[in-house]
Amino acid sequence: MGASDHLTMRARRDRRVAGAVLLGAALTWLLPAAPAQAQNQPSLAIELNKLEDSGEGCRSMFVFDNRTGHELHRFRVDLILFDQKGVYARQLLLDMAPLSEDKKVLASFLLAEEPCDSIGSLLINDLPWCENGSGAELDCVDLLEVRSRSDVPLEK
Repeated sequence: MGASDHLTMRARRDRRVAGAVLLGAALTWLLPAAPAQAQNQPSLAIELNKLEDSGEGCRSMFVFDNRTGHELHRFRVDLILFDQKGVYARQLLLDMAPLSEDKKVLASFLLAEEPCDSIGSLLINDLPWCENGSGAELDCVDLLEVRSRSDVPLEK
């Protein structure tokens, strides 16, 4: 192998190393931007924060986080309760209007007259009423994000 062959191999290796360094730098620069872009996407988050037994039955605490870009003057949640066996138990319509833009709200509802351990899961079946301040219907189902901090799952 001649001296020129060694130089050619070294040049190729140096180009590969330089390319890898540039790729790593580009990824490092791009990755922090991804979460910021995700935060700017419109969303409507509903969190089942807590369930607790009361003298009336099972009381729920929900956190609503309106990041739709609109104040919601009319907003209703169609909520389905299933028992521990996954069988339909009850349907509730929760009226949450108004929901201010870019604001979190904690709301409490009586879900059932039974203890909380009778509830197996909750389903947001629909958002049948979701209107902004000018009365325009919004497709809030597409913006919906759900989660549960309780042992009882919240699904959509």
